[in-house]
Amino acid sequence: MSKNTTWTIVIIVVLVILGITFINGPKEKTEGPDVSVDDNEENIETETETNVEEDVQTDAEPGSPSAPKQSGALSEEDVPKDSIKLEVAKTGFTPKEFDAKAGDEVTLAVTSADQTHVFKFDDPSLQGIAIGLAGDETRTITFTAPEKKGDYTFYCDVPGHRSRGETGVMHVK
Repeated sequence: MSKNTTWTIVIIVVLVILGITFINGPKEKTEGPDVSVDDNEENIETETETNVEEDVQTDAEPGSPSAPKQSGALSEEDVPKDSIKLEVAKTGFTPKEFDAKAGDEVTLAVTSADQTHVFKFDDPSLQGIAIGLAGDETRTITFTAPEKKGDYTFYCDVPGHRSRGETGVMHVK
């Protein structure tokens, strides 16, 4: 074997090894919950579960890390039993109003009966509460009702929907 052939083989082997190392090299760690297990290994909790309530702000920008999070699409069986159920359609919300106690945790389950809708509140203190729905879809969102008693208007934020009557009121008592 000639010297040039030997060097060519060595270079090819080195390039193959570098290629394999690059492809199978260390993966960038993705953000995820820190999982901790207590001494008895009975109590597993994640960082996201333990910090949700203290970090959630109803007045945050919708979709931001500190805003309340909407669920994924749910079947009727998966909707929490204690949730307040609303349905939105071209004809408006059903029911058009509901009650909440000041400072209490509220879970809304909003269902789109026909097409795309976006549930939102008018009041800036509740701007972080937003649910985007495809047709025939149900999603939930959990938040703390305002401490200030009063009426809080909610509506569909899709252009033209509010003006055709897709509005309602949350009464905080």
